Amino acid sequence: MPTPSPLARAGVVTRLTAFAIDAVILSLTLAFATWLLQVAAQAAHRFAPPVDLPALLLTCGPLVVIVYLVGFWRAFGQTPGKWVMGIRVVALGGGRVGILRGLVRVFGYLISAAPLYLGFVWILGPLRRGWHDHMAGTEVVYVAAQPAAGRALRLEQAQK
Repeated sequence: MPTPSPLARAGVVTRLTAFAIDAVILSLTLAFATWLLQVAAQAAHRFAPPVDLPALLLTCGPLVVIVYLVGFWRAFGQTPGKWVMGIRVVALGGGRVGILRGLVRVFGYLISAAPLYLGFVWILGPLRRGWHDHMAGTEVVYVAAQPAAGRALRLEQAQK
């Protein structure tokens, strides 16, 4: 079994704030892209077949979210929201999050949300890992370096 990262795991408030920031970024991006496609469709309506490009974009919305999350986790270990909040998603033990692990984590979001969001309540526990973290073998840790003594104490408390 992989060992936990020596960094302190992020709590529910920090993670929820990072999620909200990412949701705003995604919403604004999709809204702007929809507006841009509407303008382009109106400009080209005489030359192009009648395709509702904004509806097509919104249909692909879930794929955009998956690419956003997995892409940022793979490339940087954190989404822009997690970057703002100073947290990072790592594989259990501190490794990088690969594409497959990221896809399992996104699927785990759905599983965590299905039973009245109870999978996210586990983040309130001493391990600070939701069902999606357990499924993917990930943890969300603070990026900022901490003194070694405090880090060892937190790790010891988390293992009890």
